Amino acid sequence: MPRLNGLELCQRIRKIETNNPPYIVLLTSRSETDDVVAGLEAGANDYIVKPFANAELQARIKAGQRMLELQGELKKTQDILTYEKQVIENIILKMRLSKPFEKSQLRLLDKPVEKISGDIVLSAFTPDRKHYILMGDFTGHGLMAAVGGPIVYDVFYTMAAKGIELSVIAKEINLQLLAKMPTGLFLGAIFIELSANHRVLSLWNCGMSDILVYRNHSLVHRVSSNTLALGIIKQDFNDVITIDAEGGDKVYAYSDGITEIINSDEQEFGQERFEQTIDEMLIDSKDIDYLLTTVNEFRGKAKQFDDVTLVELTC
Repeated sequence: MPRLNGLELCQRIRKIETNNPPYIVLLTSRSETDDVVAGLEAGANDYIVKPFANAELQARIKAGQRMLELQGELKKTQDILTYEKQVIENIILKMRLSKPFEKSQLRLLDKPVEKISGDIVLSAFTPDRKHYILMGDFTGHGLMAAVGGPIVYDVFYTMAAKGIELSVIAKEINLQLLAKMPTGLFLGAIFIELSANHRVLSLWNCGMSDILVYRNHSLVHRVSSNTLALGIIKQDFNDVITIDAEGGDKVYAYSDGITEIINSDEQEFGQERFEQTIDEMLIDSKDIDYLLTTVNEFRGKAKQFDDVTLVELTC
């Protein structure tokens, strides 16, 4: 071929983005091992050296045709699965939006890896004006992690509307997940209750990162996990941490998708850097998006592997 050889043509073809790539057979007089390797690395699917038998060429072309037919069937299956995934994602999103989320005194960060997140944040007032918050992190991310969300939403909002104690709600969510979710898919969760007069905080940490409580820009309480995540075993939720709150106190609950962010140098964002960023945000009275900006700058071009979620409650 003038001005272009077979290897260059293969390379150009493979640079074309397509969901239906061609099957390429190189027919050449070059027979050295290095030539064969170069042809396959350039993008050829098969390599035939001259002189060749016509029967062999026909057989290899038929093999390529079978490969393309299988490729076509795989593409059809992928299209069906993609469509069904989108339908399920939209159903879950609509279910989330239909719930009576109470935004009062809350600021949120939410950056999922996929369209829907395995992290959840629920918020509701009871009839006697207690503020209930649930921040949860299902194992994994994306659709598989999000399927348990509707179970949790229904239990949380239905029971909160009746004024049922938060520890009882946690116990019921745990039982429902045990009964309905597959083994190995569980929910790390933080439950927060703020009294009607905003002076008493009740905190449950079930398999999550430390809950942080700040007062006047300083960390004053750290509540570590003292209960297993939900959906593992039957358990009660009696190990509550009660804190006397003051007006302006801030409570942070977050998923480990923040602290475990990895940059291109394989460095982890980490708990220390995370808390330092919160300090800077509070001291300088910056918007909560400052935290997400800092995380993104640290990550750079590295891939995000887990959902990033944070909730800030102001007492």
